[in-house]
Amino acid sequence: MRYVVLYPQTKNVHLIKDVGMIAYKLHQLFGYAASVACYDNDTYSYLADEVPGLQLEFITPKYHNDLLDGIRYLKQNAPGIDALQLFHITLRSVVYAFAYKFYHRDGKLFLKLDCTDRLIAVIRKLEGWQKWLLNAFLNKVEVIGVEQSRLLHELQGVLPRQSQKLRFIPNGVDFARFATIKHKLRPDFHCRQNVVLNVARLGSPEKGTDVLLQAFARIKGIEHAGWQLWLVGEIEPGFQAYLARFLADNPQLKGVVQVLGPVYDRDKLFSLYQTAKIFCLSSRFESFGLALLEAAALGDVIVSTDVGIARELTAAGNGIVVGVEQPSALATALEQLIKSPRLPEYSERTVQICRERYDWDKIVSNLDSLLRGEQR
Repeated sequence: MRYVVLYPQTKNVHLIKDVGMIAYKLHQLFGYAASVACYDNDTYSYLADEVPGLQLEFITPKYHNDLLDGIRYLKQNAPGIDALQLFHITLRSVVYAFAYKFYHRDGKLFLKLDCTDRLIAVIRKLEGWQKWLLNAFLNKVEVIGVEQSRLLHELQGVLPRQSQKLRFIPNGVDFARFATIKHKLRPDFHCRQNVVLNVARLGSPEKGTDVLLQAFARIKGIEHAGWQLWLVGEIEPGFQAYLARFLADNPQLKGVVQVLGPVYDRDKLFSLYQTAKIFCLSSRFESFGLALLEAAALGDVIVSTDVGIARELTAAGNGIVVGVEQPSALATALEQLIKSPRLPEYSERTVQICRERYDWDKIVSNLDSLLRGEQR
């Protein structure tokens, strides 16, 4: 079966996210001829090491417009594509869906929503021709993937005509890939360091690095507790200046807060997840939260703002979720876990949840059955 992900904006980093991983796993597990169709946007270094066998089809930018160039690509290629994956409810996806079905009526369409509460709120407000167009679009789709089970139930209520197509298809982690990590594994939680880890675009407004720093400064006696905060990720303009002012105002945290910067080597990043005991996400907004999931799958105990899948990862009381932009509540949660003797237990339960719900092998096996018309 030939499977194509049509996402013109694909860059290297997208290959280890749902853009690349679903197609890659369909190829690895079920022998699909899988590819991502996109502009030549980047140096795709992950192709060889992270998603071997996945192909890229570069779209010729004749019109330099992703809508028109995508239609041209489908006109040329749709008859040979057995299944097409699209993203989001956007004008681009609507046009791609109609074009694909026009050129290949029997082809299968998989729409991955990247769903949030905002999307549901928008759908609730649709009336008249807008609601008609949405249903006309979704009528073209065979499988509609929703990443959070909570949102799946809400969507089934606001899209009753499409309820049978709506499926829980979250993002995942590749546990098979973890087995190949070159750096030393730390299966014993007690071998980990007293580290709170954050992986994000440091200083970007939506990631809330400032909130995390404010929270850490509110933990009484943290400078004597033997714990550190490690910040990993690309550094946004202005963050270094903010950090300098923050440390000038909180000199007790010098040496406690460590900025490690970006880590592009996946093995090194996995090793950092396994070194830390706690992963803290302080985002103001996340549609899902890949770093959160990777940290959880590698045994970090989760403290997070109420975004993405934070609630689902901590549903067994194995972590703590607080409100967005609440540094005091975040500080209390961090202090509670730092002092907790139950961290090893929480870590084990967190990994178990990830293996049960967020293993790419299981997720993609389910999708394969749906695309083949097999009910699960």
